[in-house]
Amino acid sequence: MARKYLFLALFATAIGLANAQANLTSTGCADAVGFQTCQYSVGNSTANCIAQANRDQSQFEVAGCACTNYVGNYNCYAQHCWNRVNECEYQSYIVEYLLQCPIARLPVPYFPAPDNAPDSCSCNLGKVYLGINNSTQQGNTCLAGVSGGDPNANVQRVQGCQCCELSGAISSIYGLCPNTNPSLVGLNQVNNVLGNQIGTNFSSCSSPLSQFNCQSDLGFPAVGGGTYFNPTNLPTSGTATLSNVGGTVTAPASGSIFTYTNGGDQQVYTISAASSTTSNGPTGTAKSGSAEIVLSREILFISFLMCFSVML
Repeated sequence: MARKYLFLALFATAIGLANAQANLTSTGCADAVGFQTCQYSVGNSTANCIAQANRDQSQFEVAGCACTNYVGNYNCYAQHCWNRVNECEYQSYIVEYLLQCPIARLPVPYFPAPDNAPDSCSCNLGKVYLGINNSTQQGNTCLAGVSGGDPNANVQRVQGCQCCELSGAISSIYGLCPNTNPSLVGLNQVNNVLGNQIGTNFSSCSSPLSQFNCQSDLGFPAVGGGTYFNPTNLPTSGTATLSNVGGTVTAPASGSIFTYTNGGDQQVYTISAASSTTSNGPTGTAKSGSAEIVLSREILFISFLMCFSVML
């Protein structure tokens, strides 16, 4: 479990999310002023939350404040910048939230972006993240299921689990973003970090991947593009950088008003898509400073339990 979180953090490095919080900006938003106002309110609530955490001398509370800050900001964006949610900026921000907040869970508004959406990131970062995450999760499950029986067969099955985990991650990158330079979306981290963590080099995986069908034999999920690649049939790497493709979002994809239950804090939020004259914030639990502190303490407690379970 710990190696999965370490690798996914390094995936964030690959797409430029490490060492500095990704920013959501108002440029081009359907309601730029409304977003700025909403974001300012979230910032004030977060500052109050952190001030209380510092008085309590609790780093866990600080972590909880960070989680609520992410939620508040992307709710603001979903309301006031619904025309930009497919872009690299928002999709990167949600990936960072999922990586940095220990209790972060889907669903999150407008993530991942749908295929071929207008004004979307040239590489679907959300689906790449989910593809890599699904592969590492199933890799753990696959290895845990190897026991008893013929020792030689078990060794081969372990190799199959490890190689399918690597192949699933690599295939997600190549299959979902064939034109993108794969080093920009995690390829080096898969090869050099994940491979080292599981003790397998992808270049040695031709035989195990020929012996096992990753999906039918070992339970791995389907990958973007539909093919589990092996070292001998990898496609030619793309060379493009990350950018937003053409098109315009003219109406909020989820409707003018929608409600969702956040997978992380389990709160129900109602998002009302703003027009150019609307500046209200999204409604839901934990929007005032004091309430946000209460929610943050709930988050930090769950975060502590999760971190403790990872260490075990």
